[in-house]
Amino acid sequence: IRADFSCSYGNQHSPATIILMKGDKSYHEHYYERGEKYKSPFSTNGDRFRTLLILCEELRYDRSLSRHPPLILSSDDGTFHLRIGSSFARPVAQTRKLRQLIGSSVEKQGNDNKKKVVHCLNPVYGLKDPKWLIEYLEYHIAIGVDHFHIYNVDMHSPDVQSVLEMYRKWNLITRHDWSAKASGQYTTRITYEHAKWAAQTDCALRSRGLYDYALFSDIDEVAMGGNEGLAPALEMCEQAHTDRGVIGCSFNSNTVSSVFTKLTDEEEMKMKDKLLLERYSNVEAKPFCPSNCKCLGRNCKEMTRKYHYGRQKYMLNMHDLTIPPRPLWTHAIARDYHEMDRIMEQLPDDVFHIRHYQGHWLKNNNLLDTMEEKNAPLPKEFIDLLRETIFENSTPLRGRYAKAQEDSFSSGVEWVTPVERPAKYHNMLLA
Repeated sequence: IRADFSCSYGNQHSPATIILMKGDKSYHEHYYERGEKYKSPFSTNGDRFRTLLILCEELRYDRSLSRHPPLILSSDDGTFHLRIGSSFARPVAQTRKLRQLIGSSVEKQGNDNKKKVVHCLNPVYGLKDPKWLIEYLEYHIAIGVDHFHIYNVDMHSPDVQSVLEMYRKWNLITRHDWSAKASGQYTTRITYEHAKWAAQTDCALRSRGLYDYALFSDIDEVAMGGNEGLAPALEMCEQAHTDRGVIGCSFNSNTVSSVFTKLTDEEEMKMKDKLLLERYSNVEAKPFCPSNCKCLGRNCKEMTRKYHYGRQKYMLNMHDLTIPPRPLWTHAIARDYHEMDRIMEQLPDDVFHIRHYQGHWLKNNNLLDTMEEKNAPLPKEFIDLLRETIFENSTPLRGRYAKAQEDSFSSGVEWVTPVERPAKYHNMLLA
């Protein structure tokens, strides 16, 4: 939409274009009518959109300047004037530093033919125990992620801060202050998931042209791509882009319901030396409708898991700069599913999916004991590499993880309180 204001940057001037989020209804309904019950000026659940992009298409970044002028948005009649005085910088891909591993050996150099992947983590908050963070980052590095953007809503615990700083020094993460103070309360007042859509969009804009694909998910969601990691999914997504102009790929979410199983003393002893990612290997045996699927027809003989019905997440093409920027949604690029069916590829579970270490919707509705679980551990080669990286190297990782084990207030993931469950959910643990 052509805006009724313009942009100026020093001696440069440009018209402005507003890009809105697309939904299944009209723009007016999504931006002005939905979500009224939340009484908030911000985006909310229920597909109430407030996120948008302002594109000043004729402005050019001047790299010769040591100090940049402010960006000014103003209307011709003077009724609107906004001055953005933050320092501007052209985004650059971070060069990952080699880490000393296993005595005198060093981390292997990357494959030149490997596609570069940035992981855009949705806003992170409340972490106190760094064990999960270490495992999460190292596991995703092992399967093929090159860099992470982390949007910190709060300051976490001192131990988590220390670990984040370590990864920042290795150029493996870029941290963003997503706090209430930095955002003028925007990220912590009544806004959907701490301004998740704004964070996703910010990460995509920073990553265009620097990486091949961006992966979008939450800190409690672990990517599962089989023994070859991300590579098959990236290859399939790239082929769909070449053949049909697809710009992103969606994948299902499978619930790791075993996070809610309160372990016996015997099981705790068995898990004592296990990683958290080893501790929880039992997942839902099949999609549990309507939690992460939608039944079609009688007796649910057919179902769909597309987009929000399957709690899907997605990856987005970053290297094709002819793809225009746009505000991003949670379970697909946009809420307009007719468009998504044309521009997104659905990846099968055996190629790629995420494991969701959550399930409050099951617990809150007393459904945990009605579901079937199956044992589905993460690939052994990645778990072995994870153990080697954390426990057998000369980096600070080993000491940080060991300290966290000693100080930990919980043997499981900190965001879940486990409950007593019937014997059938324990048998596989003791097998």
